[in-house]
Parts: sequence; structure tokens; C-alpha cells
Amino acid sequence: MSEILFKPRINVVETSTVSNSEAAQLTAHGQDESRKWYRVLRREYWAWLGLDPIETESLFATIAMSDKPRTSELLDTVGGYQSGNWNYEWMQRAVKCQVAAKEAAQQEQKEQAKQQYLLASYSATIAAYPHFKGDDLATTAQALAHTNFVAAMEHSPYHCKVIEIPVDNKRVPCYLHLPDTDSVKPVVLVSGGLDTIQTELYPFFERFLAPAGFAMLCVDLPGAGHCSHWRLQQDSSRIHLAILDYLPEIPWVDHGRVAMLGYRFAGNVAARLAFIAAERLRAIVTIGAPVDRLFTDVQRFQSLPQMYQDCLANRSGVNSANKESLFYRCLPLSLKTQGLLGGARTPIPMFVVGRKNDLISPEADLSLLSSASRNCQVQLLKELDSLENYDQIFTEVTHWLQKQL
Repeated sequence: MSEILFKPRINVVETSTVSNSEAAQLTAHGQDESRKWYRVLRREYWAWLGLDPIETESLFATIAMSDKPRTSELLDTVGGYQSGNWNYEWMQRAVKCQVAAKEAAQQEQKEQAKQQYLLASYSATIAAYPHFKGDDLATTAQALAHTNFVAAMEHSPYHCKVIEIPVDNKRVPCYLHLPDTDSVKPVVLVSGGLDTIQTELYPFFERFLAPAGFAMLCVDLPGAGHCSHWRLQQDSSRIHLAILDYLPEIPWVDHGRVAMLGYRFAGNVAARLAFIAAERLRAIVTIGAPVDRLFTDVQRFQSLPQMYQDCLANRSGVNSANKESLFYRCLPLSLKTQGLLGGARTPIPMFVVGRKNDLISPEADLSLLSSASRNCQVQLLKELDSLENYDQIFTEVTHWLQKQL
């Protein structure tokens, strides 16, 4: 495995070209903080996961200074699995952490082994970012991320079980995290954004949900990770509905005490479930959820960083080069267009988190969500991606969930 991961390969697809036939014409736009990068650099979030910010900046510098050929003018579009390529640099970091984890495990240093395996998993997850279907390097990185995550869980004081949920004659692997197996637990169904897979959701459980006595069941969004067989479409909550149907079969959780937390696009799914599965949920949490304006305002949609446009195209199985066609393809994702928001209220309590001047989830969306429930709490932040805000909001969300479940 190490020989494969460290050996350079030139004839592999470059990530920015996977879902965009005009990737060679890409120029930096739509990103204030990371203008010369194709990927949106989530520095604060990755630091919150536990990655050393100094080492991360050093890795970015290596990519930026590479003299290898690039697909476009953007720094992280070096082609081939070689020095300077995004996937290559992060995979080297992942393997080094994996080696350190194995050494710690041999010395029976369980906590150190767990942390290094997690760092290996997170590094491999970032190597695959933004997790495009059709990106062979991302597929390899995701496999390494899952391998290291499972190894980390073997050294954790908590329990992790892989639950395979039947959906459309296929099976979707989901991680079920349990603080213990002494009794059935209330469960929080958690999903992230279109650029997220479930290996990186663990800190929310370890730091917040587990101490509060909650189980956490993670699932990827349609088109990503273990759910790459499904396309993103108007019925965005199809897989999550199948999970709710299957919960009574899982002996460790109380299917009568279920909540869902959705970050970014998963917040769209969570808000949808508040209306179409109200009888099976006790609470909904949305964080920075795009529920209407992003999909109905063409100027806002076309102002998205190219990576996010490509994410929507990749999950939907289309090419992002035709921006107008992609916009109309995504229009049905608006919950207002679907007739769910702006009309009758749901009886489900909701906790809605957003921030000012958010391109993806503007205040008009927050207003729609706040009026969608008879019992809604709204938290408006200055920014979503910051170490302080992550801890603050997850603490508040956990306390709120304790009251609802």
C-alpha cells in the first residue's frame, strides 16, 4: 500500500476537470480569502479537527511553489499524482500519521494511537476533498481515510458500529457512534455539506454528543462517499428517509427519540425532513443551510466558488461548464419551490444557525426557516467557520437537544 501511495503517477485525472469540461479556463473568482485556489481552504475547520495549522500552511506552500504543470492558473490544479498535487501532498501526510499510529499502538499507547489514526484519516479525507465521483485519486484517499478511521475506533473508549442501511436494493454503510452499550440511546442523525464525508464528523460526537449520552448516526449525502451511487435531486432526503425507516431494526438506539443535524447542504435535507417525516423526528438542527435563494437567484448561484458549482454538478451527474443549465438543474432543490417553506408550519422544534452576509445561506433563508416551525430558535453568528464558533454552537446545540430528546 505504501509503495502505491508514494509512487508518482502522471496519467490520472486532475480534480478540477472531473465535472467541468472547461476547467482549463478557470480563473480565481468568488473567494475572498483563498483567491488563487480551486478548493475552498477551510483552515479553521481543519484546525478544529485537530490538524496542526503550521503544518497545514507548510503543505499549502509546497503546493503553491510547485513548478509542475497545472490545469489552470489556480495553485492546486497540478496534474498527476506527484509532488505539488493536492492529493499527493495530503496522502503523504496521512501515511506519516498512520505510521506514527502503528508505532503508538505497538507500545500500547491507546490514546496516542487513536489520535494519530484520526489525523491519518482526516488527512486522507482532505486529500480526497471535495470528494468527486470519477476522481480515482479521491477514491483511493477515501479508502485510506476509512481504514484509518476504523483503526482509530478500535482504540477509542466509545463504540463504533458500521450499520448497512438498505436503500433501493443497495446497502449504504453508516457509522453508528455510541457512548456505551449499557442502554438504548437517543440518536442524532448527522450529515455535512456536499464537500464532506462521514469520516470527518466524529469530533462532534466525541466532544459533545457522547458526554451528553447521545448516539450519533452519520450518513453521506447523495452523490458523495458511500452514497455515490445516488444522484442529488429534488428528493434529496431519500436516503435519510430510508434510515428513519430502518432505525427500529437497530437495537442500540431509541427510534422514538431521534433528531437530525444538517450542516450546509445537509441542512436542506434536515429542513425537508421536518415536513415529510415529522412523525418520526423530535428535533431538527440546521447550520448554514441553503434552502431557497441559492437555487432561485441566478446571480447568487453563479457567484459560488467554482468548486461548489462543480460539487453540485458532480452530485447531480452533469457538467458544470454550462452554468445556466446547471442553475436550472438545481432549481428544484429550493424548498420554497417545492412548496415546503413559506406555507404551513411543521410541529417539529428547530434550531437554526446562520451568519450575516452568507452567500450560501442568506438571511432570507434564515427567515424562511425561522417561520417554518412553531418552535424555532435562531442563532446568528458573525461567521460559521471559526474555532470559537464551532465549540460555542455545538455546545448550545447539544444543550438544546437534551431538552428536546
